[in-house]
Amino acid sequence: MADHRPVDFWRGDFGSEYIGRNRADASAVRQRARSWSTYFQGIMHDLPRSIVEVGCSVGINLRALTGLVDAELHGLEPNAAARRVLVEDGVLPASHVHEGEANSLPFKDGQFELSFTTGVLIHVPPSELPAAVDELYRVSSKYILMSEYFSHEPEEKTYRGQSGLLFKRDFGGFMLDRHPELTIVDYGFQWMRAGAVDNGHWWLFRK
Repeated sequence: MADHRPVDFWRGDFGSEYIGRNRADASAVRQRARSWSTYFQGIMHDLPRSIVEVGCSVGINLRALTGLVDAELHGLEPNAAARRVLVEDGVLPASHVHEGEANSLPFKDGQFELSFTTGVLIHVPPSELPAAVDELYRVSSKYILMSEYFSHEPEEKTYRGQSGLLFKRDFGGFMLDRHPELTIVDYGFQWMRAGAVDNGHWWLFRK
C-alpha cells in the first residue's frame, strides 16, 4: 500500500473483482429499495429532483432509485469496468456517468439536491476524509446522505487481506463537526438479520 493510494486499488483489478461479488440482480435492487424507503421516510413531501451517488459501482442504488423517485440521476465511479456496466445496462446515460473520486468531485457547487454515499467513506483514508465530506457538502443544494460502518472511535480494519482500505468511525458526527450548520433530518441502523444489505448506520442531513 505504501506506493499506492487506496483509490488506485478500486480503479484496478481489485475494484473489478468487487463488481463480481456485488451483482445488481433483482434481489439486491429490492433490498436497496427497502433501504431507500427508510431513508426517504422523513422527506416524502420533498423528494430530491436531482441526485448524485459518489462511488456508485454498477449502480444498485441508482437502479433502486429509478423506481422510487422522479429525479435526474448521476453516478461517479473510479472503476472503468463499473462505469461500462452502468451504460451498457441502461442504468444511466453516458453523460450522467462520471469518472472521479470522492475528495475531488467534478461538479458545480449545489449541482444536486441530494448527494450520497453508501459504503464508500469507509474506504477513504483518514487523510482524505475531510476533503471527501466537504465535497459531498459542496455539491449538494439540499440533502446529504451517508450510509457507512459505525465506530465510536476511528479504527482501521483489514479488508480482503489488505491494510489501509477500510476505516470505521462516526461519519455523521464527522460531517457535523465540519459543517455544524447542517440540520439532522433522520438517522438509523440497518441490520442484516432483518433483511438489510449490511449492518450499517445512516445519516440524512439538510443544508
